Amino acid sequence: MTLQDPQPLPPRQIVDTYTEQMYYQKNFEALEDLVADSMVRHEQNGERVVLTREQVRERIEDFHIQFRSIHFTSRKVVEDHDSVAAAYEADLVDHEGQIHTICGIEIFTVADGRINEVWNSPAGDGSWG
Repeated sequence: MTLQDPQPLPPRQIVDTYTEQMYYQKNFEALEDLVADSMVRHEQNGERVVLTREQVRERIEDFHIQFRSIHFTSRKVVEDHDSVAAAYEADLVDHEGQIHTICGIEIFTVADGRINEVWNSPAGDGSWG
């Protein structure tokens, strides 16, 4: 009998785990299992920004410095064999206790069990209508 490598997690599960570990648990060590070391962010102006895992970590840590609490709600999720698109809302609680709600759409592409590309336009204020 031979042992086979376990099947990689489905893209949606990887993205959900990324959100849970980065934003709720603040478990940045999980980045190694969830994000490719060269992750491409596709910016709205046509620019492609390549980030290392350490740079991804720094971006998320900066977000946590700005807000004491973050909660994401996916309003609509669409997925295929390697991508997940989510229309999200996020309640961001600042250090004075004020809640700021934003909404946006983010698209993740997963390869070899890790997030390797992200499309994320600037979020808007408020909730989806």
